[in-house]
Amino acid sequence: MAKSAAKESTRQRILDAARKEIVLGNGDLEVANVAKRAGVSDGLTYYHFGNKSGLINAIVNDFYAHFDDKVAGVPFEGETWAEREQARVNAMVTLFYEDPVAMIAVTRLRTDPAFAEEEAERNSRLEQLGASNIASAQRANELDPSLNPLMMASMLLAGVMAGVRVALTASPPLTLAQAQRSVWNFVARAVGLN
Repeated sequence: MAKSAAKESTRQRILDAARKEIVLGNGDLEVANVAKRAGVSDGLTYYHFGNKSGLINAIVNDFYAHFDDKVAGVPFEGETWAEREQARVNAMVTLFYEDPVAMIAVTRLRTDPAFAEEEAERNSRLEQLGASNIASAQRANELDPSLNPLMMASMLLAGVMAGVRVALTASPPLTLAQAQRSVWNFVARAVGLN
């Protein structure tokens, strides 16, 4: 047990160092720099992650695990779909503002051909979750039943990601509250809420 815990601790230390390096490198990192930051050998880094792509993929997967824990997999509180989804939008925008890896993960890293298949599967899963959510609101007569749930979920996901990217890269960047309000207004209008 102690050996397994030490192995996991080392792996996590390398992953934490890689997160810092990828932020400093704006989406790029060198394994040697990660190993140095983590206080381990290059070989130990390769042992845990295989190669540079494996390390980057671990960073992306770690981000999306946080995304699931804080946004996608959370049953937000609220009397109406709109209240619950506004809470979800606010949580998502907050995650992007607080986690410096977030924007790198959903812009630069998601377009890397090495991760295309996994990113497509992840995107499909998020679209399916969104479609199920929208269909549920339609059954409760909270959203227009003529909307195609999967199409709407796909468009909302793409639009929200683009909006957050612009909010963070604007000069000066929008405040968190401004970004949350703008993204929610987009979602509300897109699904036909007043």
